Parts: sequence; structure tokens; C-alpha cells
Amino acid sequence: MQDQKKLKVVVLTGIDSAPAVSTFLMLARLPEVQVLAILSDLERPSFKKRLSNLRRNVRREGLGYIFSRLGDAAVVLLDNLAARVISRQEVSELLRRSFPDRISSLADLGRRRHIPVHCVGNLNSPAAAETLRLADADLGIVFGTRILKRSTFAIPRLGCINVHKGKVPEYRGMPPGFWELWEGQKSAGVTIHVVDDGLDTGAIVGEDTVSIHAQDSVETLQRKLDGLAAELLARCVVDYAKGRVSQRPQPPTKQRPRTSPTRAQRRELEKRIGLSVEKQRRTSYILKSLIYLTAYYSGLFHLVRAIRGLRGVDRACVLLYHRVNDLTDDALTTSIERFAAHMVAIRTYYSGVPTSRLVRAIQSDKKLPRHSVAIHFDDCYRDVFTNASSLMAQAGLPGTAFVSSGFVGTGRGFAHDAGCPVTQENLAAEQVRALLGRGFDIGSHTVNHVDLGQCSDETALNEVFQSKKDLEALAGKPVRWISYPFGRVENIRAGVVDLVREAGYEAMFAAYGGTVTGSDDCFHLQRLGISGQYRALDLLMEIEGMSVATLHHCWEAGRRGFLRRLLASFGQRSRTAAVSELQRPPNAVKPLTAVRPANAPAAD
Repeated sequence: MQDQKKLKVVVLTGIDSAPAVSTFLMLARLPEVQVLAILSDLERPSFKKRLSNLRRNVRREGLGYIFSRLGDAAVVLLDNLAARVISRQEVSELLRRSFPDRISSLADLGRRRHIPVHCVGNLNSPAAAETLRLADADLGIVFGTRILKRSTFAIPRLGCINVHKGKVPEYRGMPPGFWELWEGQKSAGVTIHVVDDGLDTGAIVGEDTVSIHAQDSVETLQRKLDGLAAELLARCVVDYAKGRVSQRPQPPTKQRPRTSPTRAQRRELEKRIGLSVEKQRRTSYILKSLIYLTAYYSGLFHLVRAIRGLRGVDRACVLLYHRVNDLTDDALTTSIERFAAHMVAIRTYYSGVPTSRLVRAIQSDKKLPRHSVAIHFDDCYRDVFTNASSLMAQAGLPGTAFVSSGFVGTGRGFAHDAGCPVTQENLAAEQVRALLGRGFDIGSHTVNHVDLGQCSDETALNEVFQSKKDLEALAGKPVRWISYPFGRVENIRAGVVDLVREAGYEAMFAAYGGTVTGSDDCFHLQRLGISGQYRALDLLMEIEGMSVATLHHCWEAGRRGFLRRLLASFGQRSRTAAVSELQRPPNAVKPLTAVRPANAPAAD
């Protein structure tokens, strides 16, 4: 198709985000379309407009709204200070080298695709209208802008179409996804409609829906709508290019356009779908941030590290991740950008070491490498290969993937993902092998991700031996380490440790916190569970044992120890002694009740 036959479009947007850029990139790749320019409206509202909005929200929500906004501003300020502990430029460069095809901003899109990006301020201004007129476009694509005036949206030959992430007329207005969840809908829609003088009232060009999962949050539903919007827009624009587009008027309705929900409504929705438990209270978050920032910028963080170095403290940290993607927000997932920030923090302050080096040092009773950190992944998620390993390879950091062999190359889902609103894909066999070429080792995480502390003896035997056999056949090299599923004290039995030794494993890893020392038992090595809820600053404090949780645990342990000594001095038995240990020693767990069957597979 020759250029002169292509549909000439101009994008009008007020958003510079990954979903927006991804949508515009999809348009630019359509053979039927030529994107002439992007007009960006990122002008901040005037002081008068902001004051008017503030008055309206105070009337609606009371004076508490002001304190809420002050709290939001405090969080933004503290997060910006926290982000400075690592170089943002290094994070951006790591992302660029790891994903060379990734386009992160409008400016980047303009450079890569040779599309002029005009920062026009207000899209309703005469200057913006003149820029749009000079582009001589057939069609305008409106994506996340202020309400446009006719003097702007009527300029393209075919007018403008708007991408609205909501079904019309029921869900005119904003924000995407919230009111559908609030009203308990089973699906949410995206509508492409003609821009007219009303708010989301123009004729419908295309529409589609996505199902709402019982555990969808506003964020996960918005991500689904982002993907659907990009696909639907592409289909509609192609229909325009081929002259087969059809429009239908919206049905009449008395439904008023939706507006932004109140703080109380947001909290109520979070409570309904069970998110309030996972999200930190803002006051606690601010206090924690202040403590960490004080510790870092006062020099205490660096002093602790220096003292450990001078004293030759024998200590390493093993970080445990599960998923690295931008699909979900939960305790097992780290976003791609947040994971990149973690890798820069580790590379800056620590020595990334392979698991083999830690295990060899413990086996030979040698000191662990100074300021050493090992990086582990459990389960069998595909994004460990597609996302995490790419970043780690570019950062020069090794890793170990502990794989549940029965999930490789299948569509099986882990039991703990039953409530996840997004399907998490598993590693394919070739991806497990490819991890080896990116500086990874492969460890076992059983066959079927069973609870070794609760399953039958026969099941434990098969899970320990068979997973090793399967993974060694897949990787073509010995599998020497195992991490037990769920990873807490109650999920392991002493007899299982004997089976692990007999199967030929050299080390076994838990997942309930703590660091590794040279005097540890190789079959009871602890790891710190990490997710996207940790900023780089939080990660540094966690590794150094300066996190709020660690300090609180030390305080409680010291207080209980004092009480035990005080009661003992009066000849009384301390009630706290029986319940004070949060992490029981490995010999406190129940043993296997049956001996190993005579026909069990031999260790390799």
C-alpha cells in the first residue's frame, strides 16, 4: 500500500504512560495507517482551577480531603527521596539494554518511529488547533485528554474518535473499571466513539468487553482494559482506512456521567475485594519511610556496613522472588521496572554470587564472600525467563530458578494462584534450558509443589526424587539444591531432610526470612521473600537487617529474654518461653513415620 493511500491520523493525548505508548505503537505498525504526529497535552491545571477543584472536593468529602491530599504529597516526596539511593539513569539504561524493543515514553516513540511529538500545552488552544490543521490529517485519535472543544476535534477531515475505557452510555465519565467493580458487574467494556460536544456521547464506532475476575482490583481491571482498548482501536482504525466503518447512535439514557469516587468509596471497594489487608496504611508507610531515609542519609546505613566489614562478619543474604511482570500487584509479583531498580541496588552495594559459591563456602567451613547476595526464584513462572533473566544477565548478576518440574511446559496453575485475576504462564522446557545460558542454575521445587510437611511419606519420597530426575534430564546437568514449597517451618519434616540428603541434594532452602552464615546447616538455609512492595531503599534495609520488621522482632526477642531472666530469678517458669520462638529449629519438626521403601529410586 502506497503512503498516499494510507489513512493519515494524528494522536491527541494527555497521557505519557506505558499503556498509552503501547497503543500508539500498535497504530504506527498498522500497514494501512500513517501516524503524522502526536499532540501532547500535559499542561498542569491553573492555580485557579486547582483551587476550584479543591473547594468542590472539600464540599463533597469534608476537611479530611485536605489531610488526605497532604498525605499523598508526603508519600510522593518521600518516594522521590527514596528513589535517589540508586541512579535512575542506571535503571533506565538497564531496561533499555535488556529490552531493546521496549519503548517507554512519547519522546522515545517519536525518535524510534520518526513521528513528530508536539507538546502543545492545552489542546483547546489556538496554537494546538493550528498545529493540528497543519498536519492535514484524515482522522484524530483522542486518548486520555481534557474535554475537547469543537474548534479542535472538528479539524481532521473525518473528525476525531475517542478511546473510552467503559461501556456507554452506562459508564460515561471516569475512572476506568472502578464503577463496574463497585456495582458488581461481571464484565467491563471499552468503547470507541465519535467525539462530539457532549461527554462521551458521540456515535459508537466499536465496542468490546472483558470479563471481571472475582479477585480483580481496579488496577488489574484497568490493565485488562488497556490491552483491549489497544486492540479495539486498531480494528476500528483499519475499518476507517478500508472505508467500512459504521456508526450507530448511543441509546438514550438518564444515567449521569460517572465522576471520581470518594476516598471512602475507594477504601470500601478495597475492603470488599480483600485488598485492604495487603496494602500498607499510609501513616505506617510514611513513618517507615522516614526511619529508612534517616538511617540512609544520616550515614547509619553505611556505618553498619563498614562495621560489618571491619569485623569480618560472616553473613550473606539470599533473596527470593517469584514473578516479574506488569500484570498483577500482589505479594508474589515484582514489576519489571521495580525489579530493574532492585538489580541496580544489588549491583551498586553488594556482590551478586551464585548459589554454588555460598554452598561451597558453608560446606568447606570458609567465610562467605563479603556483602554477598544470591538471587532465587521459586515455582515455574515464564516471566523469570522473559523478564527477570534478561535484566539479570545485563546487570551481570547470577540467579537460581527452583522449578516445580510437573508444571514445565503445561497450562497448570499453582494452587496459590487460584484467586489471581490473570493467568500466569509456566516456563517451557526450552526456556528452562535457556536460563542456563543466562547465568542461572536450576534447582528443584518438587514435582507438584506439595507441602512436604503435610503430605504422605510416599508422596514426599516421589516429589524429592522424581523432581531431581526430571530436571536433570531437562537441564542436562546435576541438580544439587532444593527449596521446599511454602517454605515455612511447619512445611518441612526432619525425615524429609534425610530423603533430600539421600537423593543427592547438597543444600535445602526455606523461605521464612533470615540471613545465611558460614556456620549454617546446608539443609536449613534461610531466604528473604521479596516482591514489588519493596522499593530499592526497603530492599537495602532488609538486606542489612535494618528493616522495621527485623528491628521489631529483635526488640520483642530482647524483651522476652529479659522477662524470662527476671522470672527465672524468682524461680518461676516463664510462660513466654514456650511461645517466643518465631522460627523453630529444624529438629523441632515431626519426622517421617515410615522408613524409605526398599524399591525407592537410588540417589544419582
